[in-house]
Amino acid sequence: MDSTAVETHVRLLAESELRHAVASPRHWWLDEDFQEGGRPPPEAGLLRVRAVLSALRQVGALGQATAAQLAAELTDALAARGLHEPGTPLITLPATVPDEPARPGAAAPSGRYEAMPVGVVIPAEREGHQGEVHVQALVLAPDRAAVVTSFASTWRDPAGTAGDFPAPQPSFPPFGGSGLTDDQGRSYRLTLEAGEGGWYESGVLGLSELPPPGTRWLDMPVSTGRSIHIDLTGSPAIPVRGEARSPQLPGELLLGEVADTLLGGGQLVGMNARLLATGLAEVADALIAVGALAPDSLTVTHLAVLCQRRAIEVRGPWAARAAATELPGPWASVLSRSRSQDGPRGAAPVAVVFPEIDGARFVLAGLSSWERQATLLVFAWGWEPHPRDFRPQQPFSWWARDDAGRWHVGRATADGAPAGTFLLELTPPLHPAARSLDIILTGRSGRVTATLPLPWAGRMAEPQDQDISY
Repeated sequence: MDSTAVETHVRLLAESELRHAVASPRHWWLDEDFQEGGRPPPEAGLLRVRAVLSALRQVGALGQATAAQLAAELTDALAARGLHEPGTPLITLPATVPDEPARPGAAAPSGRYEAMPVGVVIPAEREGHQGEVHVQALVLAPDRAAVVTSFASTWRDPAGTAGDFPAPQPSFPPFGGSGLTDDQGRSYRLTLEAGEGGWYESGVLGLSELPPPGTRWLDMPVSTGRSIHIDLTGSPAIPVRGEARSPQLPGELLLGEVADTLLGGGQLVGMNARLLATGLAEVADALIAVGALAPDSLTVTHLAVLCQRRAIEVRGPWAARAAATELPGPWASVLSRSRSQDGPRGAAPVAVVFPEIDGARFVLAGLSSWERQATLLVFAWGWEPHPRDFRPQQPFSWWARDDAGRWHVGRATADGAPAGTFLLELTPPLHPAARSLDIILTGRSGRVTATLPLPWAGRMAEPQDQDISY
């Protein structure tokens, strides 16, 4: 569909909303009861137009400048009729948003990608507080080598501690600056890159150089007479199953992202997903009009069901379709467990390498589980977790299913993650009896799945002697 036809579709929608605004009583609060006062205020129509503009921009049918111009035309028309204060746009389209959707990051380098589980827990001291270090995995990539760790603080002061953590303890990081030594006597310095964590902190101990091919093991001294031995030859790689995916229209992919985000995962900003959901009928019609969505899209129908479950109004024929449709099993599982707080507390030395998918490479290294969610540290090449926007060429969707039958939706966030990594947050929490976990990454061209064993290396240290409930 050419750009003129796209603009015409948006203008026709805007004119329809304008007529409703002129003919309806004046209401200025979106939470007002409209049962006796007619239609919602002009703001509601503006939000629907804004949702359509956002959707068309994200699938590449509209540029940012054109979307801003169309939004300005509608608000000016409302102002001319006394329905809106002149010069105050109700449809804001940030200038920082580029004309094109988010693009892939720098290309993933070619070469070997390996990950080895470690699974060692060490009592340690960091920044004047005792706790424990979980040394979870070693990652070897063409451009970096790193040991994945996490530090769980008990907030105890080393000077007055006795019992479980007798002072003194090894210092972290990185255990007194001892570094690593390989089987040929070569030494490697360690540099800690830590995310923001407070009581619990993910960390990456970067090696000063890559171990040469053929290196059989690495030793990391942690205290007098004690070291961690990392075998580079004896740990078989976790197999990854791949399958091709039929080509998907960009509108299907975008609304799939909206559903993931409403369920607690996804790659969109929550406000963006909510906007598209509240204008679902108009968004779907616009995407169908530009050929970005099939008229009989099951994705829209399922999203309409989800919206109704989340108390989001669905208008038009999609509401009737939703009434006769059930949620997909994974969505229903996630929704039914959204308030669960029964997850196991512990760390598992997960280590798995995914093959290239849509120009990106991912290595999973270390899993932490809590009452409300589980978190995987993921190394990424060819993809960045920022910005949180729809990417037609890399519409990655992360899901998981544990062997107790519970489904989990994934959300990628760079908050609290070292450089070059992100945290994959899985909600709802793992089933307390789970012993394995399928991680499922779906992209534009295919889907990859890895079954991760969950050999808990130990329960996380409990924070003590300090109130962190604020």
